[in-house]
Amino acid sequence: MVTQHVKVTIILLTVLAGGITFSAPARANVEEMKKYKEAFPGASVKCIDCHVDKIPKKDDGAHEWNAYGKAVLAQAGKEAVKEVEPTTDTYTHVGKIEDFKK
Repeated sequence: MVTQHVKVTIILLTVLAGGITFSAPARANVEEMKKYKEAFPGASVKCIDCHVDKIPKKDDGAHEWNAYGKAVLAQAGKEAVKEVEPTTDTYTHVGKIEDFKK
């Protein structure tokens, strides 16, 4: 028989795990923006600079990459040791968003 205390603990852990799972993509986006700003101090960057849509689609939370975003991912793939994740050097190598749109 499960006590009330155990039920409450299970519910809280489930909510906490869900919160961590669904908040991770937001932190990743902020981290990527920080890396870009580190590569290009004083630059202003928005989600739309690397993605086709201004905000993710509600159904799956996915963003489609634009040409700049695809170039950054391709460069990150070339530099990857374990995971494909852009670094400050990735953004420096690909160049500024403004230069890419020309």
